[in-house]
Amino acid sequence: MATKYHQISLSDIFSDCQNSFIDESPSFFSLLSEHFDLNEFIPPEFLTAFYLSVGRKRLYPLQGFLTAFILQKIFSIPTDSLLLLFLHLSKELKEFCGFTKVPDASLMSRFKHDFEPYIEPMFQRMVDYTEPICQLIDSSLSQMLTFDTSGIELYVTEINPKTLNALFYKNKPDIDPYKMAYGLMPSQAVSCTDAKQMYINGHFCYADKFAILTNGL
Repeated sequence: MATKYHQISLSDIFSDCQNSFIDESPSFFSLLSEHFDLNEFIPPEFLTAFYLSVGRKRLYPLQGFLTAFILQKIFSIPTDSLLLLFLHLSKELKEFCGFTKVPDASLMSRFKHDFEPYIEPMFQRMVDYTEPICQLIDSSLSQMLTFDTSGIELYVTEINPKTLNALFYKNKPDIDPYKMAYGLMPSQAVSCTDAKQMYINGHFCYADKFAILTNGL
């Protein structure tokens, strides 16, 4: 009997990884450790900046922060607070990130603020590594360019629900208060001109617009 082959898609692989993470966390982390070495992608200047910025030994490793944030994006964990909760509840996740104890929320925020300039070069290294793989998988799709836009919600007054609710009282009863309120809101935040009023992810908000460029894979 002829062997039947089944083409595995990237979606199938991602679904398998999600199921493995949920059902068999130790197996998932072992698989990730075997095939993905984050240290290969961290630029030397990132390491230098991270470990020299305090002048003493750090309690939390650089790889730990990066691993936690990457897993947060892979599994669509919406907030840092929920990510920290998972780290508290899952011993395997905490150990996989290299944490002996879970960092607090302020450290997570400070890391993203202080070391933001070093994140992009790290992902550029990942692109250099993954592009040849994409070419091998499908050279035609890997040469395609797709474009999408979204936004990053910013912490400005105009995005606070209390600000929106306060405008409801200015409306007439026969007018949709939400439509009226959004019509009264400014097109951009007073404190940050980059925060534009837009509709993303199913709701209106003030966000910094960005675009995603990727290949067909």
